[in-house]
Amino acid sequence: MRIHYSILTFILLLSAFTKAHSQSANDHIFPATAVAKPYIDFDSKGFMVNGKRTFLVSAGLEYARIPHELWYDRLLRIKRAGFNCIEIYTIWNFHEETEGKFNFAGDRDLGKFLDIVKQLGLYAIVRVGPYYCAEWDNGGYPVWLKFKKGLKVREDNKPFEQYVDRFFDHLLPVVFQRQINKGGAVILVQLENEHPNGWGTVMPDGYFKHLQEKALTMGMQVPYFFSGLHHASDPAGNGKLDDDKRPNPWFSTEFWAVWYSQYGAKPGDAGLYDRRTWKIIAHGGNGYNYYMVHGGSNFGYSNNDEDAASYDYGTAIGQAGDLRPIYYTFKRATWFSRSFQDVLENSTNASETYKGIAVDTAIKISARKSPGGDLIFLDNPGAAKISTALNIKGAEDLLTDKDISVQPKEIYPLVHNYKLNDEVTLDWALSRVFAVVKQANTTTIVIDAEAGEPLLLRFNTKDKVSSKSTAVKVADNHVLIDEKMPVANETAVEYTFNAGSQTIRVLAMNRALSDKTWVTETEGKNYIITGLNYAGETAFKNGQFIITAETPLTQSIAQKVMLYTDSKGIAFNNVVQNSSQPQTINLSDWQYKNAAINAAANVNTSAWLKSKDPQPMGADADVTADAWYRTTLNIPSNGKYTLQVKGGGRGQAFIDGKPAAKWRLNDNELTFDLTKGKHTLAVFAAHDGRDKLAAYLGPIDEVDSKGLFGSAFIKKGGPFITELGDWYFTKAVKKDDVKQGPPAFDTSTYKKYKIGADVFDLKEGYAWFHTTISQQSAGTSKVTVLFKSVDENATVFVNGKQVVHHDGWNQPFEVNITDAEALKHPIDLAVFIENYSNEGGIDQPIKINAIGDATAVSGWQLKGGPGNVNAIQGWVKLSAAKQMKNAPAFYRTTFRLPPSTGNTFIWRFDPEGLGHGSVWVNGHNLGRYPEKLNMKSLYIPECWLKPGLNQLVVYDEDGNSINKTRIVAEQAAGRLINVNSIPLN
Repeated sequence: MRIHYSILTFILLLSAFTKAHSQSANDHIFPATAVAKPYIDFDSKGFMVNGKRTFLVSAGLEYARIPHELWYDRLLRIKRAGFNCIEIYTIWNFHEETEGKFNFAGDRDLGKFLDIVKQLGLYAIVRVGPYYCAEWDNGGYPVWLKFKKGLKVREDNKPFEQYVDRFFDHLLPVVFQRQINKGGAVILVQLENEHPNGWGTVMPDGYFKHLQEKALTMGMQVPYFFSGLHHASDPAGNGKLDDDKRPNPWFSTEFWAVWYSQYGAKPGDAGLYDRRTWKIIAHGGNGYNYYMVHGGSNFGYSNNDEDAASYDYGTAIGQAGDLRPIYYTFKRATWFSRSFQDVLENSTNASETYKGIAVDTAIKISARKSPGGDLIFLDNPGAAKISTALNIKGAEDLLTDKDISVQPKEIYPLVHNYKLNDEVTLDWALSRVFAVVKQANTTTIVIDAEAGEPLLLRFNTKDKVSSKSTAVKVADNHVLIDEKMPVANETAVEYTFNAGSQTIRVLAMNRALSDKTWVTETEGKNYIITGLNYAGETAFKNGQFIITAETPLTQSIAQKVMLYTDSKGIAFNNVVQNSSQPQTINLSDWQYKNAAINAAANVNTSAWLKSKDPQPMGADADVTADAWYRTTLNIPSNGKYTLQVKGGGRGQAFIDGKPAAKWRLNDNELTFDLTKGKHTLAVFAAHDGRDKLAAYLGPIDEVDSKGLFGSAFIKKGGPFITELGDWYFTKAVKKDDVKQGPPAFDTSTYKKYKIGADVFDLKEGYAWFHTTISQQSAGTSKVTVLFKSVDENATVFVNGKQVVHHDGWNQPFEVNITDAEALKHPIDLAVFIENYSNEGGIDQPIKINAIGDATAVSGWQLKGGPGNVNAIQGWVKLSAAKQMKNAPAFYRTTFRLPPSTGNTFIWRFDPEGLGHGSVWVNGHNLGRYPEKLNMKSLYIPECWLKPGLNQLVVYDEDGNSINKTRIVAEQAAGRLINVNSIPLN
């Protein structure tokens, strides 16, 4: 099974997890302890929270990607979209960046975050790790783990478990003190994450048992599971979610909503994920967690190598807090599923019962039956609208000359025999129900339909019914609403009737208005607000109902708004004062500071880490993406020399303080000119994020190490490392074919092969791969064949003789050829590969190193970090600076914000013209650039800006010109804010 850290392959990788999960693992959940069961429990049909059937609609976000000042804002947006739960990671290196120093304050105050979740009436699913993935640097492992002898991650390995335990000793009390049975928000816990071997309740080894025992010993009482449940971009798949053998609800912990390669909305997203969500609801799912609903930002050095500062994800709530079209799509599904959660969490498949309800057979039918009522779903999988008559026994009079229009790809819900209260049952709702809201003795049903579509609802009642609405038809114990939706207007069409002590109110509106409809709970009462793009904070003050309304900056128009209490609707206008945001902000004159002082011939290195061989970045406890290396070279004669040392990332070599050559450190060698004598070599190293180590198990001491590491050698001539080409392959029949040795190379049986290609058609299989090492190896005493990764087990033959066997994909290994006679001639290299799942072959280029004997370079020194960005000394006017080319540089300026008159202006830093680096605003690190998304500028959180003077510092690792950079407006994300006060009397 190959790992290419691309978007497609990561999806395939997790699909492989899910496949294995369905065969050898499960999606089961460990039950709560007895003390927690009254608060959070489940059976095979659904979840129960505080004794009530509860459909879990959860929103994924990371507090680590949001400034703590914005936690409440982002969580309120989630609540307003109808979500009742959030899901988070508790990323290890976010809390223990430096070994033994735990940080749970400020942006890392997990306890405060969970308290806000509780304050807003939301639940929390907490994924405590210790591995996270999440496109986060090192997958969440602290860098210092790489320097612990004998440590193997995600295995039953005592050194690893020792450090996990120490972290959990600080983390788990914060989480477990906030379990729901203790008055907190936490209802579910996930141990580990996306482990190749253990999902659900499967514990394949002692490592999983250790995690379980540790968490239980420390007080975990709510239900929990391993690794995850049903991760996919379309979790419902073919719609077969019911499973009589499963003892727990169906839930998806990662319903991938868009992807981390995207910034902003693109056409089709809303419709695509709308359908995928309704498939879960319609086919027996009991909840889902969108990963993500708000992506946020990779501040500081937290990004992995696939992204940079932005983790926008293209999803519902943008990086800057703006609301995308998919947000409103999510809102419709959440409110429906929560409105009918007592059905969805206690139902059986009734599709057969209702299979003939649509006359047009192009409509596919699924249905759920429960003691609380039935839900029937009309599914139009096609690309054209379908209008169909319905066949409902006992409701023929209701359906005469009536068709239901189902839009392309839509899953249209019908409601039958649903008990609204003790007096009224909703016999049939044939119009789309958006939400059912309890408001004291009033039950409000919000439905949506477009102009001309039928409004069809029939109610059964126990007591005498009265109504002032002439459109409400009352007969005996039946109430009928049967009209055509009028032409769209700015307010809902209202129908009401009374049955006994209960009032039923129906608010009919078009989709545009239901998107602008909000259900808020204020001081224990529910209110419905229509007509606002977003309804933020609500409160009571001096007999006034206070609503903070938000309108996109690009849409500054007056809005006709209705506030519905339990007894009446109150109209008011949300009048927004237009406030223009400038396109850019003026910057003061730039200042410059040399960031390459560590390249100078004479530098005080007394505080540097010293070692015989260079050590990877982080060995000195630095956690940034930058480091300096220094050593001394003794060169016997003038000429071209090649320095070889393992490396990862980008580099710039300096000889005696002057730039000598740029260096792709992963190439493991650098060739440059040197003169005879003693020289100071300084190497600036940088990286763009560490690998997230998805599915990796084992030692991490040299997995994706950065900087320089291992033994270093220098030799005159070169370069000496070349890539092997001209590969051929032929299929083998069985594993034992390897015992016969490679078949004779013949192009009539061997076919040309391109590195990275799959020769197994995503299936298990065996194959021989062949190439020739030419006579360029002559004259050297050793040739090393460098394998970076093969998929998945390899046996290597040199001139027909087996020399090494290696198990495992994505793991480098080497083969040394030292036979003097063999090195005089072309060498046949054959590799027998065993593939056991998905694609297979040679997935990374194979290189040879012919440096042979060379002079060791020792006496290395290391200092991590870009330097002190807050240092007062050393700055000069850029116009007067003598800037070193091809060397890192600091730049500094100031700016003042234009007046926003209380609105939310979104500003971004555009690094146009720069190379690679980091940006600080008022001391806050915005993250890394260049971005890898279609949005190239870096978001500046509004809470980090201040009235008056603001400071901007840029560290460009390439020393590129700062002159084209700007602070620019993201007007599409800006918001106009208006506070409305509405008298309730």
